[in-house]
Amino acid sequence: MAQYGRITRAIRAATTVETSGAEPIPDAERTGGSGASFTLWFSSNVQFSSLSSGLLATAAFGLGWPQALAAIVLGSAIGAAAIGAMSTFGPRAGVGLLVQSRGPLGRLGSAVPAVLVFFKACAWFAVNSVLGSFALQSLLGAGFGLAFTIVTVSQVLIALLGYSFIHLVQKAMAVVLPLLFVGVSLYGFAKSDLGSSFDAHKAGPLGFAGAFALTVAVQAARSLSFSSYSADYTRYMPAGTSPRKLFGNAFGGALLGSVWIASLGAAIGTLTFVGTPTDLVTHVLPSALGALTMLALGISTITSSCLDCYSGAMAWLVVGVRMARWQAVLVVGAIGSAIGWAAGQGNYWESFQNFLILLGNWIAPWIAVMLVHRFFAGAPAGGRPGRFGAGFVSWLLGIAAAVPFMSQPGVFTGPIARSHPALGPCAAAVAFATAGLIHLLLARVLRRAGAPRTGRPVGPDSNPEPDSSPNPDSNSNPDPNPEEIPV
Repeated sequence: MAQYGRITRAIRAATTVETSGAEPIPDAERTGGSGASFTLWFSSNVQFSSLSSGLLATAAFGLGWPQALAAIVLGSAIGAAAIGAMSTFGPRAGVGLLVQSRGPLGRLGSAVPAVLVFFKACAWFAVNSVLGSFALQSLLGAGFGLAFTIVTVSQVLIALLGYSFIHLVQKAMAVVLPLLFVGVSLYGFAKSDLGSSFDAHKAGPLGFAGAFALTVAVQAARSLSFSSYSADYTRYMPAGTSPRKLFGNAFGGALLGSVWIASLGAAIGTLTFVGTPTDLVTHVLPSALGALTMLALGISTITSSCLDCYSGAMAWLVVGVRMARWQAVLVVGAIGSAIGWAAGQGNYWESFQNFLILLGNWIAPWIAVMLVHRFFAGAPAGGRPGRFGAGFVSWLLGIAAAVPFMSQPGVFTGPIARSHPALGPCAAAVAFATAGLIHLLLARVLRRAGAPRTGRPVGPDSNPEPDSSPNPDSNSNPDPNPEEIPV
């Protein structure tokens, strides 16, 4: 009976609408363990976009399956490490990463990545809504409009309930999704050509090195996109949560889910190119297994995209818009649905490909600035950040350094990528390294000059308390006073 009572209370708490916004979470409301990060990031990576990123390695870039697997593991590990590292930022101050970025980037400087995260979330909401609709349309034999409505409304409802319900859903999906995907996995691996070799014709001017690097970059970029949200889903955890355990759980969940589904995609890519979930049924799977797979893809898309809706709303609040969190969720849902509906009526991939590629290269240097500021360049507490901090300069210079390497066919190709196509996939790595090194140097110069800065050095096992107290009217989205939060 006692166990039943605990389960009932947990479900009741998870299904109560979250009232907190971007302000720090009080100690009394901190709960949960680091294991929740494993199930959340595992479930979120068991989805069609993971399968697509793996499929590109063999069907589009020309790698053989063993080569694709090696690149997928490497790229997934890079992205999972970013998710794990950013997850540790949540418990230490009880706020998301965007709030904490006001320390190194400044009050106005941090608004720029917040706006980018908001639009990125809307775009991914749209992408996943269309993918989920295709899967549901195939499963139900319904029109696109009905399928699209079911998918988008489901995603918004999960995000409206908030943090606890999202974790509850992802825990359930960590059990359900593997059961649903096991059939297509066994069939896909059995039927595909796992001994396939490199196809120089598909790779074209990239060559083997470029195709391998591009697979790593694509696989890492998908998880890097998630990493900008990571602290949103750990900010309710107690301040004493072990950073090492939290990193390990988030890293392990993201890596396992990503490698499994992406390697399956690479295997299917040795047979045919799959552009939408419907193609799996028409070109790869028998009808009975196809129906089960469409169900799995539809559910996984909904449970993944609710993160975009929730974190997009959090970004909207951090920008400074005065509204309740649930209202911000509706804003993201409305914008994402409008974009998705328009794209779903035409060529889906053609509508979104270039836009999403352009979003990628700014996340890596931002993460570099945050990591350097936390572990190597934090400054004494007690100050107040200016409008633009050293981190903002470092971030912009990191992006600028990557421009010559950027390769977005049909949009922009930098001079280095044009003359050496194999170096094109290095843009994000160049941005990360440049921003991190510049921020480290600027922080040391400022420290020697005695310039006022915020925050203090925070080691990986430190769990500083936020100095600010939350506004009691959390539904009105009070200013979280991030300049008072040790970053």
